[in-house]
Amino acid sequence: MILARSYLREILQRLLMVLAGVIFLIGLGAAIRASATSQGAPLWVPLSLVPLIVGQALPYFLPVVLLIGVVLTYGRMASNLEHVASFAAGYRPLRLLLAATISGVLMFVVSYPLTAEVVPGLYQKMRGLLDRVPVAALENTNPGSSELQYAGLYLSWRGRSGPGVFHNVLLSIESMGGEKGEEGEEMRLRADTARMTVNGPELGFAFEGLRTFRDTRGLFSNPEKTWLRFNMDEIQRVQNLKPRAKDMTSSALKTALAGGQLKPRQDQHYRFIYWQRLSMCLATLPLSLIGALLGWRLRRGGFLSAFAASLGLLLLLYYPIFFLCDNLEESGTLGPFFAAWLPLFALLPLAGWLFLRTQRV
Repeated sequence: MILARSYLREILQRLLMVLAGVIFLIGLGAAIRASATSQGAPLWVPLSLVPLIVGQALPYFLPVVLLIGVVLTYGRMASNLEHVASFAAGYRPLRLLLAATISGVLMFVVSYPLTAEVVPGLYQKMRGLLDRVPVAALENTNPGSSELQYAGLYLSWRGRSGPGVFHNVLLSIESMGGEKGEEGEEMRLRADTARMTVNGPELGFAFEGLRTFRDTRGLFSNPEKTWLRFNMDEIQRVQNLKPRAKDMTSSALKTALAGGQLKPRQDQHYRFIYWQRLSMCLATLPLSLIGALLGWRLRRGGFLSAFAASLGLLLLLYYPIFFLCDNLEESGTLGPFFAAWLPLFALLPLAGWLFLRTQRV
């Protein structure tokens, strides 16, 4: 047990070090994505998006962090031939793998509540924030941008002379109340100047030098000022804002499944999401064992070799199967149980093969 505690302490130390680096890298990517998504909205929008993006991505990177930490520890052990000395002293490989097993269990304990209960809430917050991004961008459009899209609204311009004042404007509005099969669901206009105001869900434009106005009523020009007002909630009504299964916590999914009021396809998808989260978190157990066995095989304690081996395993085996099963379940090709647990089951033969190879040392 003394040896196991020593290795476990080393694994946790390396794990925290790698986790800090991974969070930093995810944060950089999240900042770039948030900046591109904000469409010139005020600074608080990308700053609010960054932690949400990091939180959503973190469960997918925790297996990478665990693998690197375990591979580094057992690789350092192999480079010093500690495992050979331990085997000669009567230790069985399973005893040396105890620290890796405990680290996998600890990672499961940490990752499952995060994946099942916290991340779905982040999805909901992010969707709500993204719905507000176009409104915030309309209120404070980036002077460097030249166009803006919001649901069925498209606005482009060639110059600005102040907040909400655009020049040489093209405005297009789709799905503004025409019935299906009828014309008149798209309206386009061009104007010399547009002064924009936002009042709650109401978006207003005061056009000067209106050159064209095209819809089912025809085409006309008006050099005087023309006012148009739109309800942004109405423009966005074509979007489906109902919560998806991935936006629901596992406890909410379990409650919905216990109610027995779901349609058959919806019931299967809810079960898949519930099992998929459990499977993804339980995968830390075989991954921790594979990491230890890989460390013995590498016989080096270098970070680059551990990172390459860990990332290669996940990118070439686990994640391709994970996302393939996700797509196949969504299309109805695979059943929910098989699609959820296949990525985990695919790791077991590799762990068994590496363990058998280790016993020959």
